[in-house]
Amino acid sequence: MPGFELIGNEEKNNLLDIFETSNGVFFPHGFDKLRNGRFRVREFEKKFSEKMQIRHTQAVTSGTVAQVVAMHALGIQPGDEVITQAFTFVATVETILQIGAVPVIVDVDETFNMDPKELEKVITPKTKLIVPVHMLGNPASMKEIMAIAAKHGIPVLEDSCEALGASYQGKWAGTIGDIGIYSLDFGKTITTGEGGFVVTNNDSYYKFMREYTDHGHENNPALPRGKDTRTMYGMNYRMNEMQGAVGMAQLEKLDFILQKNRENKRILKSRINADKIVFRRITDENGELADTLIFSLENEALAKEFVRKLYEAGYGTKNVPDAIDWHFAGTWNHMFDNVPAYKDSWKHAWSGTAELLNRSVALPIMIHSSEEELQKQADVINQILDSI
Repeated sequence: MPGFELIGNEEKNNLLDIFETSNGVFFPHGFDKLRNGRFRVREFEKKFSEKMQIRHTQAVTSGTVAQVVAMHALGIQPGDEVITQAFTFVATVETILQIGAVPVIVDVDETFNMDPKELEKVITPKTKLIVPVHMLGNPASMKEIMAIAAKHGIPVLEDSCEALGASYQGKWAGTIGDIGIYSLDFGKTITTGEGGFVVTNNDSYYKFMREYTDHGHENNPALPRGKDTRTMYGMNYRMNEMQGAVGMAQLEKLDFILQKNRENKRILKSRINADKIVFRRITDENGELADTLIFSLENEALAKEFVRKLYEAGYGTKNVPDAIDWHFAGTWNHMFDNVPAYKDSWKHAWSGTAELLNRSVALPIMIHSSEEELQKQADVINQILDSI
């Protein structure tokens, strides 16, 4: 599942190389002579752009920051409405609130992602952005979402924090909309410990992001950094060289991660008796990240009994249900005091999503699982399904 499974000598050697060839310069700018011309974060960005077939990549400190930067680049202002989905990590809505925009949250469908039909119902003249989230490695229904966005002239910010490496109809998830974001935290497809990317083909968005993430620095090549030009204020969201070094080693392993994810998920899924369950609908069977296997049972009581017995057998779940409080808007009472539309309705506003999640189970797919281990897990799952 995550890149941390493969951390090894490649990452270690890349870190040591900062000391051996760049005199321990961890800062991503300046110190040109001391660092002997190596700018690892810039190299990481370039390699990622090449891999994702996207014009621009901006490295930042986290996937959460990536969304903040992307929304600022898109010109989202306080009071603007931003549409996203009820099943997502809490950061998606936190960032909307952080810049003073208004979250408009819709139910998910059987893909566990934004329901395009629900999306179109909530668009108003105040809608300035749509944020579909590719949850747990399954790309959202981007064909339908992009068509709706184009019809109404609304930009799309793809949240691919949980889907780095997934693709949809031949394009990498995160490269389909106007801007895409990725997380590189310790549980993601590839990791730099913490970190994130914003990607775009739009030159103006990229120019803004490059400057905004670096206190407004234009990095004018005609001037030393201390006398650099600027036309705007910014923040410090810079990735450091250690993260860049680790990230380059991890990126080299992405194809292997995707191969093993898909192979191991196919093995496990094919050996589970599906008579009593319904697997999540996958939007692109050849392109999903395949780091998670999700299925639904007939009702919540059966799902709870299944999970109880699964834990007793020594197996865990992934976000559903173990971390649902951090991934479902219907549990976020702390978020909605200043959102009038949800202040009194958050408990039941997304009943469709709640019903689906409450009867569902998500299992992690691990890179290092052997076929024997996957067969054992499938046997346990089938025994539990037979008993409930």
